[in-house]
Amino acid sequence: EWVRLEVPAARLGLKPGTLIDGWAFAQHGGTVYWDKAGLRTFTPQEGQTFDSLTAWVRAQRASGGALLPKPIQQIIQLDRSKRTSEQKKQLLDYFIENAYAKTRPLFEPLHQKLAEVEKQRAALDKEIPTTLVSFERKEPRPAYILKRGEYDQKGEKVERQTPAFLPPMPEGAPRDRLGFAQWLVAPNHPLTARVAVNRFWQQFFGTGIVKTAEDFGLQGEPPSHPELLDWLAVDFREHGWDIKRLVRQIVLSAAYRQSSKVTPDRLAKDPNNRLVSRGPRFRLDAEMLRDQALAVSGLLAERLGGPSIKPWQPPGLWEAVGYTSSNTAKFVPDTGHEKVHRRSLYIFWKRTAPPPQMTTFDAPSREACFVRRERTNTPLQALVLMNEPQYVEAARALAERTLREGGATPRQRLAYMFQLVTCRPPDDRELDELVAAYGDHLSS
Repeated sequence: EWVRLEVPAARLGLKPGTLIDGWAFAQHGGTVYWDKAGLRTFTPQEGQTFDSLTAWVRAQRASGGALLPKPIQQIIQLDRSKRTSEQKKQLLDYFIENAYAKTRPLFEPLHQKLAEVEKQRAALDKEIPTTLVSFERKEPRPAYILKRGEYDQKGEKVERQTPAFLPPMPEGAPRDRLGFAQWLVAPNHPLTARVAVNRFWQQFFGTGIVKTAEDFGLQGEPPSHPELLDWLAVDFREHGWDIKRLVRQIVLSAAYRQSSKVTPDRLAKDPNNRLVSRGPRFRLDAEMLRDQALAVSGLLAERLGGPSIKPWQPPGLWEAVGYTSSNTAKFVPDTGHEKVHRRSLYIFWKRTAPPPQMTTFDAPSREACFVRRERTNTPLQALVLMNEPQYVEAARALAERTLREGGATPRQRLAYMFQLVTCRPPDDRELDELVAAYGDHLSS
C-alpha cells in the first residue's frame, strides 16, 4: 500500500527563500520502497514552468525581473491594487505569450518571424543614407562679443537684434531665423527689394541701376536712377515678389526695347550707357553662351537634375594640379548625348582646374561668390569659338539643321540660320554680306 507523505516546510524550520540542495532518506528496520520525492512550491523548480500569473509575478518581483522588458518590470513592482486595467492587460498578455507553458509554444513561431522582420529592417536602415539636420534649441545660446575674435575670450553679452542703423525687428517677431526672414521682407526694410530688382536689371542691361550690385553701402556707387529703383522695389514687393511679373515688366519697357545703335553725340554724353540712352548690347555669360550654341544647333539635352557632367577639356589639365591618389587626378570626359550636351549648370568644376572654355569667357572661380562679372574681349575667345570641340560640334549640327529646315537656296538658309542665332531676321544689307561671304568661302 502506497502512502503519500507531505511535510510543511515551516514544521522543519525552513523559511521562505531557503535553498534546498537535496534530501536524504533513512529507515530503521524492514524495507521501505520510495517512488517519487519533490517539493510543492509556488516557484517552479529547474525545468518547470509557471501555471499561475500570481506566482509568476511574485517570483519575478523577488528576483528583480532583470530579463523582462522595462515596461513589464515597472508594472510588476507596482502593488496589484495600484495597477490600471491597461497595465493588468499588458501584464497578462506578456505572461501568456512568454511564460505560460500551454500557450507559449503557440507564440514562438510569431516571435521568430518578428525577430526576422526586425533583422531585415535593421539591415535596410543601414543601407539608407543619412544626413545631418538642425533644430532650434529650447533656450537660445547666449552670444558675446569676442575679444580679437578669440572664441574663448568672451566680452560683453549681446542680444539678438538688428544693427542700430537698420530698421528694428517687426513687433512680435521671434528673435530667430523666422523673425529674421520676416524682417528681411518687411515693408520698411531698405535693401531687400532694391537689391533684388537691381540684380534682375543687371541681368538684362549688363549693369545694374546701382553698378556695384554687391555693395549698396557707402563704398558702393550711388544709383543712376534712384527714383526708378525705388519704384521698381516697391512695386515688386507690393505684387508678392513676383519675379515673372518683374521680368516681363523690364523686357517690355521702352528702355529695354530701344535700339542699341548709338550716335556720336549720345556716345559722348553717355559712353557707358549709364543713362540708358540706348538698348543694352553685351556678350552673354560663359554658361549662357555654351547653352545658346547647343540650343540653336538642336543638341541641347533638356533633362533636369542628375549628376554633374564632364564635357571635353584639354588632356592632362587635371594632372598638373591633382593629387595622384585623388579621384580627380585624371580627367575622364563623358560620352553620350544625354551627358555631353546638358546645360552648363551641370558641368563639374574642379576648384584648382576650372573648365578653360568657361574661364576664357570670364566665368569666375568657385572660391567665392561673385555678384557681378567683368566682361573682357580677347583673341582667345574667338579661338575658343572656332576650335573648341563643343562649339565646332554645335556649328556642324547647326549647319545640318539648316540644310534640313532652312529652305532650298543659300539665301533662304542663311536667313534661317541668322534668325536662329540672333532671334531676329537679317536686313537686306546683312543678308547680302552673308551670301557674299558664303560664296567666297565656297569658291576658295
